[in-house]
Formats: sequence, C-alpha cells, structure tokens
Amino acid sequence: MTRAPPSQSLPESPLDRTNIFDPSRTLAVLLAGGPGSRLHELSALEAKGALPLAGGRLADVAIAAAKSAGVGRVLALVRHRPETLLRYFPMRWGEEIDISVHDGRRFGGGRGTVEALASAVDAIDAADPHQILILPADQVQALDLRAMMDAHAQGGAPATLASRHDLPGPVLIDWSALRPHLAAVPEAASEDLWADLLPRIAADGDLATWVPPSRTYWRDVDTLDDLREVFLDVQRGVSCLLPPGEAGPLADDGRDLAFEAGGISLSAPRFGARTPGRWTLLEDTVVLPGARIAAGARLTRAVVAPGAIIPAGLVVGEDPEDDARWFRVTPGGTTLLTPPMLAARAAERMRARLQSRTPGLATSGR
Repeated sequence: MTRAPPSQSLPESPLDRTNIFDPSRTLAVLLAGGPGSRLHELSALEAKGALPLAGGRLADVAIAAAKSAGVGRVLALVRHRPETLLRYFPMRWGEEIDISVHDGRRFGGGRGTVEALASAVDAIDAADPHQILILPADQVQALDLRAMMDAHAQGGAPATLASRHDLPGPVLIDWSALRPHLAAVPEAASEDLWADLLPRIAADGDLATWVPPSRTYWRDVDTLDDLREVFLDVQRGVSCLLPPGEAGPLADDGRDLAFEAGGISLSAPRFGARTPGRWTLLEDTVVLPGARIAAGARLTRAVVAPGAIIPAGLVVGEDPEDDARWFRVTPGGTTLLTPPMLAARAAERMRARLQSRTPGLATSGR
C-alpha cells in the first residue's frame, strides 16, 4: 500500500453511535484483482486475494469486516488470475450476503486501482448506492468499520480514509463525489486510489481520516515476509475478522506426538520416533494447504507452497547461501519452497549421485 494523503483527522469513534449511519445504502467494493508481484511464485497462478488463510482466502477478511459493519452488498473487482475467486466468492458468501463479481479481464486499459473502479461504474450505478466502501483484499485486520461509518457521517466530508501511520486502508466515499473522478479517468490509466486519487480529493478539502484504536490488529500482505508473519499471527489466535477454519496439516499423517510453543512445532512419527533424524522441526514456518512434510525435515522461517512435498531430512533456514541455490530467500529472511524448486533440487542431487557412481557417465542430457 502507499502513504496515506494528508487530510483532516476524525476521532476513533463517536460518543453516541445510535442510528448515526444507515449502511443499507452502502455498497462494499472489494479490490481483489491485484497480481501481488512481491509474492513472486505464490501469486503467479492466483490473485493475491485468493491466497489461502485460515481455511479460507485472504480476501475473506475484508468481506467479513463489511458484513460485521452491517453492509449487505459486496461487489468484488477481480482481474489478475480471477478463476479461483470467480468460483469461490459466490460459494463461500452467497448465502450470507449479496455478492457479485466484476471480471475486469473484459475491459482493456491499465492495471491501476482507479482504472479498475472506473471499469465497474455501470455495475456500481446499477446498485444505486449512496456510499461506496472501498476495501483492499490484501489486508488482515480487525477494524471496526461501523465506527468509521459513524465518524464519516459526523465529519461531513465526502470521503473518509481509515489510516494509521503510513498504512492507508478502507475508504468510505459518497458515490456522488467519486463518480465524477472515475468518469475523468483516461483510457489505459494506471493510477492508484491511495497514491493518486485520494491526494487530489484531500487537496480539495474533501477527505477526512479516521484513526482506529492503537491496539487494533491491521497489517498489509505485500511480501512473502508479510504473508508468513500474518499467517503465524492468525495461527496464534490474533484478533481479526475471519471465518472459522483450519489451516491444514503440517506434516504427514504418520506423526503421533506433536508440541507447539513460541512459534516452534516439533513432531515425531508414529513409528521410528527413537531413530535419529526422524523428528520434524518447524520454526516460524507456514505450511500452506496442500503441502506435505515428511518426517525429519527442519524448516526455519519458511513458507511451503501448496502442492510442495518436503522430503525427509531437508534443512532450510540455517544456511541462506545454500538455500538461495534452490529456493527464493527474501531480504527479510523468509524462504519460499515451491514444487518446481524442490523438483529442480531433487534432479540436481540425482545427477550428482549418478556422476559419483559412474564418473564416465555423459551429462549432456541426451
């Protein structure tokens, strides 16, 4: 996300919240189409909002927050790799709220969030809202959006931005104030809502800022380090708005004993626990659904991608230079392991073993 534009600050919440804001004429617009380039291989096949989190998807956090605030209508804007979310949103939320999905692939133009909103003007008009609640799909938070709505009604500005320090988030804006800005967006624009449009609105004196209580959990998921840390926070029970669910198995079904404390998960297989090297150690590591870990692996500060099968005895996170030969290691110290990376490592190790056994073996690949 980008730095929040300067604006008039509003209090954390009004003193009297009784019947201040009626959310029935509010439409939540979920920006869920970003490619998430700093998540690298994880987002190559999925939109960022479709990444798994706590038995659901990352975008579930924003939808749950809108529903908790009393907003009953959601328009999800998807573009990059939208296939998963096109299926998932109606299946997961269709019986709880009125949710529709706008497939931005049908529209040309740039990749900016402003252009994405502009492409959906007709769909928003059809909903006939008074206000638009714009929600990023890549934040995990416990924001009281109803308090933000009440502050918006009391403040009187056409737009209100939830912001804390350099972290901008949801925007509540009168549709009559936003629509003219979208009509003026040139074709193929790549403008960002937070970096470009909101500063212009603030310059006109039409933007207020709502600051949530300081202890409110609120984080962006922009990088692999962010994803790993947020995933661990959720596993440890941090307070945020998420549908209930399970994150999936952390090891093969053959384990019997398991201990978890302080970010460390230690497990032993059901058979052979007394054999050296058969215990599995995961430290500050995230295993995404669909991944499997064989007994004896030792992973530190890693993210194991869906579909990855970690071989027995693999050690990651203790030798960054060696890890970087096969896996993606971030400047923050997170190591991403994907099926192609593991396959390349296994193939090279197999070639090395064959060469050691048959020194004259040709290695040209013919």
